[in-house]
Amino acid sequence: MSQRSTKATFMSIMLVIIMLLIPAYGLVLPKTAEAATFAHPGIMHNAEDLTRMIANQNTEPWKSALANFKTDSKASSTYPKQGPFSVVCRNDSTLSTCTNANNGNSALENDARAAYYNALLWNVTGTQAYANKAIEILNAWSSTLTTIAGTDAQLAAGDNGIFLANAGELLRYSNSGWASANITQLETMLTNVFYPHIQSPGDANWGGSAMKSMISIAIFSNNQTMFDSAISNFRTNSCASVTRNVMSTGQISESGRDQIHALGGLGNLTVVAEIAWKQGVDLFGDGDNRLLAGSEYWSNYNLGNEPMSWDSTYGRCTMGPWSGINGTGRSASIGWAQNEIIYAHYVTRKGLTAPYTTSYMNGMPATNTDSALLTFAYRLGTITDPTKPSAPLGLTVKPLSDKVVNLSWSPSTDNVAVSGYKIYRNGTIVGYSPTTDYTDAGLTASTAYNYQVSAYDAKSNTSTTSSTVTATTLSSATAQIPFSSQDIGSVGVAGSYSYSGGTYTVKASGSDIWDYADQFRFAYVPLKGDHTITARVASLSNTHSSAKAGVMVRESLFEDASNVYAAMKPGLAVFQNRTAPGAVTKSTTSATVTAPYWVRATRSGNNVTTYISANGTTWTQTGSSLISAASTAYVGLAVTSHANTTLTTATFDNVSIQ
Repeated sequence: MSQRSTKATFMSIMLVIIMLLIPAYGLVLPKTAEAATFAHPGIMHNAEDLTRMIANQNTEPWKSALANFKTDSKASSTYPKQGPFSVVCRNDSTLSTCTNANNGNSALENDARAAYYNALLWNVTGTQAYANKAIEILNAWSSTLTTIAGTDAQLAAGDNGIFLANAGELLRYSNSGWASANITQLETMLTNVFYPHIQSPGDANWGGSAMKSMISIAIFSNNQTMFDSAISNFRTNSCASVTRNVMSTGQISESGRDQIHALGGLGNLTVVAEIAWKQGVDLFGDGDNRLLAGSEYWSNYNLGNEPMSWDSTYGRCTMGPWSGINGTGRSASIGWAQNEIIYAHYVTRKGLTAPYTTSYMNGMPATNTDSALLTFAYRLGTITDPTKPSAPLGLTVKPLSDKVVNLSWSPSTDNVAVSGYKIYRNGTIVGYSPTTDYTDAGLTASTAYNYQVSAYDAKSNTSTTSSTVTATTLSSATAQIPFSSQDIGSVGVAGSYSYSGGTYTVKASGSDIWDYADQFRFAYVPLKGDHTITARVASLSNTHSSAKAGVMVRESLFEDASNVYAAMKPGLAVFQNRTAPGAVTKSTTSATVTAPYWVRATRSGNNVTTYISANGTTWTQTGSSLISAASTAYVGLAVTSHANTTLTTATFDNVSIQ
């Protein structure tokens, strides 16, 4: 026998052995885009999930999550349906079919969710009334709806088709009593009315919305071609794929637009991956765990930290790019964030770490019905490390303005490691911090606030809270700010700082704030997050034409630290920046003006923008630059004499931090 024939015979024997072992030992070969035979139920929840939910419904934390979820009016067998409509419009009143811009859209959204919620509760509780309500809603819409129209028709189809298909799946495979003719009727409506709008996924969050309904309808209707299309779009679509919409750094294609749209795009893709996983297709691993990177990036920023990185050339196909991350919608308590799904897959299933995703998940409002549903449906396993961290000690709270309070405390201990801290204002979580400090902003003047802090670890164990400390915000934007003060660098004569009657006086020597290292007097406060410092330079003694006084945002108190400086010289306003420790300082003349004159510096992420004004009302931007600061930066009044053996005196008024 030839060598080639021997190899062929050997390979044939091995193939037969493998095929025999698969059913015997439950081996599952990795799948690419095909589901072969669909597993039912198998969209957002499969049989294993439902078994777990049934078993856990009287055990914490699932018991409380289920109870909170059931407080949603749509999760009720007595929910009064709001439709059906024959025509649903989203964002278009110009079509003859649309009686108003969003005709029937809200009714479809609420009824679709109600059908899904009731179908899920039927499967978990066995209460027939839930099944009857879901059947009532599905039959009404599937026998009536013929058209989805409007500029945002794809979003109407994508955002709602997933819930109708999931409701149908949960009823169809659970002996709910749903008639076969009505099952076919829903299949027909989803295929003929919804699918045409989503078969070519749009851009970013639109694309993810389309794909999550596409893959759901495919499984419910056993449509292999549609299923393959959803998988292909997730992986290769030039505007909708996961690798197009989440960078390897985790930056999301709409991070520069606002945080709600960034979350929407990421959440849609996460749901698609979870549904595909139920059918044996691993999309979570695509792009080197790209969804995990996106979740960590989004969670980190929305916990109040600085963005991990920023690429100003990146945006979605039809929008952007943006010069910096956009904080609109930024929150530490958005209840519908899909962190539970990310955590369940990457941490519980795969054993990876996701510290920011975990921190955000632990803080999602327990009473929010969306987060409660996610916890009940997707929290896997039990906590194997029951040890809580110690309670934080030494909490101190310092008001910095009428709207800003600084907190600091001593670190907690844990049997493994402390992951971070939860900050409570008047008993409600308002933020998180990976370090032992936090800046609380957006407060009301002359108002007392009670603060506590707790520590948590990677297994969701949370300590008891610290003792309560009360702080009262300052009475007005220009009330005295409790600056600390010190000389930075090798100054020839020690400087000083004082306050009286609304005027801040800073005396300083120092060769300059310039070149690779600085010498000056700094009156400052440490601030975490995004803030603005404003001041009027009322006067500056002319010890040298390059003497300077102004507001600064600085990475650290080292002499070579990165910083951005909006300053007045005798006769000039200037913008200065050093982008990294030890880098050379750059300067631009902003205007030929003299004190008194207003200056301002605004931090957004690691970008600081400066402004000047003659009257404190109309502002002119003078520069913008990145600094290499961590979450905490030093913000305050900086003065140098440019004559190292001589003190200059600068006075400031109308000083505020917001």
